[in-house]
Amino acid sequence: MKFGERLEAAMREMGWGPSEVAEQSGVAMPTISAIVRRASDRTNFKEDLIKAFPKEMISHAWLRDEKGSMKSDAGGGGIIALHAEDDLPEGYIRIPEYKVHFSAGPGQVVVSYELEECSEPATYRLSWLQQERLNPDKLKRFKVKNGSMEPFLFHGDSVLVNEAENTLDQVLDGKVYAIRYGNELRIKRLFYRRISGEVVLRSDNPAYKDEEVMASQFNEQISIIGRVRDKSGTGGL
Repeated sequence: MKFGERLEAAMREMGWGPSEVAEQSGVAMPTISAIVRRASDRTNFKEDLIKAFPKEMISHAWLRDEKGSMKSDAGGGGIIALHAEDDLPEGYIRIPEYKVHFSAGPGQVVVSYELEECSEPATYRLSWLQQERLNPDKLKRFKVKNGSMEPFLFHGDSVLVNEAENTLDQVLDGKVYAIRYGNELRIKRLFYRRISGEVVLRSDNPAYKDEEVMASQFNEQISIIGRVRDKSGTGGL
């Protein structure tokens, strides 16, 4: 299978057209359409196009050289199945799941966390956390509460959130973040248009429209809890 064919397959998997790939990659739509139409295997834009796809869903190795399968194993890349009563093996760490609460404080919103008593902690390989440069002390897991991010995340799935990536300046366009919006926890893809000063909140589910907030007003309405770095669950099955 040539790169153009793999690109088309990845677009189908994501539910994307050339416009979405163009927005994520910076490659012009006519160029993307030509690569797909000709099923080309030679392009100067291969790496730009590969990086446009979230590695949590599409394997970059498969897109690049057809190694492995198209669907990425990065979601859960560090997580292993382990019974709650089993001893924790060396080189692994358990990360519990939390409920998050927001309340008014002196001039700011106070964020507090409560352990989900009905959820077992997830076990992660320390080597994977080190590879991803994640500090375990900055990681929390939350449960997804609605279908706004389907088919990437379903109601009832869990996400691993890195609280160390929690400012606008750290936002990577198109990556998924857990945010406080009012008194709700939401999971959205963020796009920070630094020139125009807009922050776009995007859902993967097309039934939910984009929301735009000016950066100057962002911190008044919204707080970034952290970037989603892993996901797990049986949502959609």
